[in-house]
Amino acid sequence: MKGLRLRYKIPIICSIVLVIVLILWFTFLIDTVTIEGNTYFSTTEVEKSYTGKWWQKNMLTYFVFDKLGIKTDPEYVRESEITFPGFRSLNVKLYEKTILAGVKYANHYIYFDKEGMVLETTDKPKDDIAYFVSDDITDFTLYQTLSTGREGLLDQMINLAGRLKYYKIIWDTVEIDAEGKATLMADKVSVRLGRKNDYDEVLSVLPDVLKTAVETKRAGEIDLTNYKPGANIIFKQK
Repeated sequence: MKGLRLRYKIPIICSIVLVIVLILWFTFLIDTVTIEGNTYFSTTEVEKSYTGKWWQKNMLTYFVFDKLGIKTDPEYVRESEITFPGFRSLNVKLYEKTILAGVKYANHYIYFDKEGMVLETTDKPKDDIAYFVSDDITDFTLYQTLSTGREGLLDQMINLAGRLKYYKIIWDTVEIDAEGKATLMADKVSVRLGRKNDYDEVLSVLPDVLKTAVETKRAGEIDLTNYKPGANIIFKQK
């Protein structure tokens, strides 16, 4: 008799547990998602990244997994904050990795961060982000390091773009030839920079003279290939 009672108790207990789980699941099912901080990717794309897994559908499971440090941040996200502002509501605040510059490859414009990771590709150049031109780009994969055919080219572009950003130099493109010599274009002004491991010294003297030339709409060239500290910067007007 005791075994018979146990035989009936187990299914009853399992059924009760199942009902409780289902009630909790559907009661705390997330139906409102808000996204903050996304600039490069659409809200729909970001939402899919943060609500695509089964445990991301429910507030309770999401909370538990988040507290356990189990996150699924996309590769383009540096950091994220997950909060639950209301009943059945989820808020995702993003801190994206920042695009440093772009590079033209075939018919693509590839945009990468300060570590050389490809964050975005487009068929047309972005108006607000300058880019490099080089025949030594060999391949690219989204969220992977940009592939180049010449050793040191990626480091050269990262250093150059970083220094240009630091000195707030406005530029349109930088062409890097097969020998690694860089030529910057800003409106009608070309600046020959040559090949260097670090462009800090040469770019630190460029902002004022380049800004003046661009603002006055003058066309010409500045040759800083063999620049030495303290030397005069000569703008050769065409």
